[in-house]
Amino acid sequence: MAIGKWLKGIFSEGADKNEGGTTSQQQAKSTAENTQITDEFRNTFSKRERLSEEQRNSFIFSLLVMASYIVTADGRVDESEIAYIGKFMGNNFGPEVEKESMDVLKKLVAKHEELNQTKPMAFIQLIGDQGQQMSKTLSPELRYQLLSMLVMISKSDEDLDAKELEALHDVAIYMGLKSSNVDTLLNINPEEAKKGWPDL
Repeated sequence: MAIGKWLKGIFSEGADKNEGGTTSQQQAKSTAENTQITDEFRNTFSKRERLSEEQRNSFIFSLLVMASYIVTADGRVDESEIAYIGKFMGNNFGPEVEKESMDVLKKLVAKHEELNQTKPMAFIQLIGDQGQQMSKTLSPELRYQLLSMLVMISKSDEDLDAKELEALHDVAIYMGLKSSNVDTLLNINPEEAKKGWPDL
């Protein structure tokens, strides 16, 4: 699949935050646990579909970039979060993609840690770039399903903190969704969120 090549030359482009986009009423009422990953999501990037290998790999790489941002947001990498990503990739794209995705994810996590020491804004710029790409190529429904997966990553270690929540809000906006979608997926009242995130 060769999605690892996307690691080359990707840390120099900037990004702007733009909030917008909508989801269906049914999705807007769903918590992350209840958001269904549809066949459209799986089939859009299946090798059986008429999608170029370049497009497919670009999407999967973007998905892993977003996932690595959430995993590293709280300053530590939890194995339960990594395991959740592996399971998600395997279930939706197959064992071959799962294996290579885990290799790419580890490289992204290492690159994030390296850039935090040298160019702390470089990884944020990458997140913005990938999010804007998704906002142009994926429907709001597909982006909402992806956001629900990212929320489940943050909850998988049962220790959701303010930095992870801030990262989720950033990703939602970069992907052209609303930051309030995160609150919906977490089943948290936005007004309560402003006072300080409660324990989940």
